[in-house]
Amino acid sequence: MTNNYTSIYKQIFEAIDRAQHVMLVMHQKPDGDTAGASLAVAHYLDIIGKPHTCFCVDTLSPTLHFLPGKEKITTSPEHWHPANAQFDLLIVFDAGDLKYSGIADYVDKLSHDFTIINIDHHATNAQYGHINLVMTTASSTCEIVHELLNSANVLNKQIATCLMTGLITDTGGFTNLATTASAITAASKLLLKGANLRQITNHTLQNRSVNTLKLWGRALERLTQSHSGIVTTVITQQDLEECGATETAIEGVANFLNSLDDQTTAKAVMVLYERTPGIIKGSLRTTHPLIDVSKLAILLGGGGHKKAAGFTVPGRLQCTNGQWSIEPTNATTA
Repeated sequence: MTNNYTSIYKQIFEAIDRAQHVMLVMHQKPDGDTAGASLAVAHYLDIIGKPHTCFCVDTLSPTLHFLPGKEKITTSPEHWHPANAQFDLLIVFDAGDLKYSGIADYVDKLSHDFTIINIDHHATNAQYGHINLVMTTASSTCEIVHELLNSANVLNKQIATCLMTGLITDTGGFTNLATTASAITAASKLLLKGANLRQITNHTLQNRSVNTLKLWGRALERLTQSHSGIVTTVITQQDLEECGATETAIEGVANFLNSLDDQTTAKAVMVLYERTPGIIKGSLRTTHPLIDVSKLAILLGGGGHKKAAGFTVPGRLQCTNGQWSIEPTNATTA
């Protein structure tokens, strides 16, 4: 990665030095990238003795419980109560806006002064921070945090493990289009610092449970392809219950389906699942060189990358004569 961000790095480190307490925020439904980036910075703050809180509105997936420092993460909304909010610096990782991070309502209720640092790699990022470190050519937010922390020469085994997790998950084990020369270079440096590539890959990309595979079976059974070349499948709340699976099991379905090799007709993949009753999450993937799925996601109120994006819409999944559709509801998007 050609690094022209030295001045922004300086601003970030100066903001951290001035801060009395730092709030680190992962986005909702945390994946390996947002969790890895946040915990890596948490370890750095431990090194310099800076008080901090590591927050996410949702709990961490069991597949990420190997991450060093995962016990730091809190989901308690009490940290955002105006009477309790201690932080004067807020750092948000891997979120295009505060709504996606899950803290927009919390922030709106705060009256004290604090600085926001926005670290992300999504092209649809709203640049909402006082300091914005947004590198849209980066494979992952963890790659960006690697560049930031490497500039201060503070990488260690714990930080390397966290950052390698984001690199692996966002590149699909260095196989998808997010994989770049700079991502491989960053990974090699993290290996030298002690990151265990095999261990991280086993936890995040392999060792699927029987219940997960049952759920994937239902998704595969429902595959349909439109005349426009969009391959679609659906997963319902009932599927999760009957398969004994959790929402975590849905992770990776879109990436797996994106390996369809007939790119002359199958131009993109869309996985629809019921996040909660009345709310549907859509995940979009493509390997087609001329298709930008982020544009479709933006039209539906979401965002993401050219080759991987997502959105959330109100509605319910309905099946009529074997055909699945979205029935609109009056719910608001999450």
